[in-house]
Amino acid sequence: MKKISYFALCIVLLTLSSCRNKSGNMGIKTENFSTGKAGEMILAIDSAYWSPAAMTAIYKVLHQPQPAINQIEPMFDVIQCSNADYRASFMRHRNILQFDYSPDYSTNSFEIERNPLTNPQVLIRIKGNQQDSCLALFLKHQDEIVKAMYDNDIARLQNAHRKLNEPVIEKKIKAKFGITMTVPSGYFIGREEEDFLWLCFRTPKNDRFVMIYKSPRYELTTENIVAERDRITKAYIQGAVAGAYPIVAQLEGYPLAQNLTLRYHNGVELRGLWESVRDKMGGPFYSFTQVAPDSASVITIDGFVYAPQEKKRDYLREVEAVVKSIQ
Repeated sequence: MKKISYFALCIVLLTLSSCRNKSGNMGIKTENFSTGKAGEMILAIDSAYWSPAAMTAIYKVLHQPQPAINQIEPMFDVIQCSNADYRASFMRHRNILQFDYSPDYSTNSFEIERNPLTNPQVLIRIKGNQQDSCLALFLKHQDEIVKAMYDNDIARLQNAHRKLNEPVIEKKIKAKFGITMTVPSGYFIGREEEDFLWLCFRTPKNDRFVMIYKSPRYELTTENIVAERDRITKAYIQGAVAGAYPIVAQLEGYPLAQNLTLRYHNGVELRGLWESVRDKMGGPFYSFTQVAPDSASVITIDGFVYAPQEKKRDYLREVEAVVKSIQ
């Protein structure tokens, strides 16, 4: 009996030790993932000490419209709390902007911390001894603040996609185009051609698409990228109505284009709207175009959304996360 009891005790101790090593406490699983819904952020600020005009200026930046979608949706859904209430679940949120104002501070500072408590996490602290100086710091760094939190939203989606992915499709992309990217679970191949792959994610209410295509090398101007996209969609994507196909909507100021580096890939991103020839369908798209590894061709990864009568911001960010997963 003594030998059996001793053996059992050893097993228990080893199990408890394993639990501590993995979770940091007895039997409680504490995986270090950040919290928060898509597009959500925490604003820790004692608004009672701020003027209405200053609060309006802060919210104007955080609630600016998501670019290049065919309805007005804010960049972020803001959850405001006081600094006294900024604790527990708030501190584990993915995106946090904290205004720490006190007349006792001798200097003003702006700081972005990445993954201080959870992963992925962006914690932005603005400290100052005057309200005007705090607001000035915020406005000076507003583009950097928005970009940091936006990129972190994309990182969160990519983390989720890597855990539930479609390895068969990913291998096909690697073999066909020579690129590595993550395709989340639920996508299927809608059409495949020698130079083209169309991935679809369909639900009763909305559709998300990612297309990848290779073209003979051309100069990466906005006009050329749009013209090639229209050629590809006309050739390979049939609309719901006979003779219908999607094209880039010609609207003043769109699409938005800028040079972008994704890891070691240098290319051009486009944000814009698509519409359907001979039909009333349409929605937002996001694309990244680069010269292919063979230097003789161009590869485009393009995500677009069809979600009539629904908000589209989060769906667009989902396909953008897929496009930006290129390795």
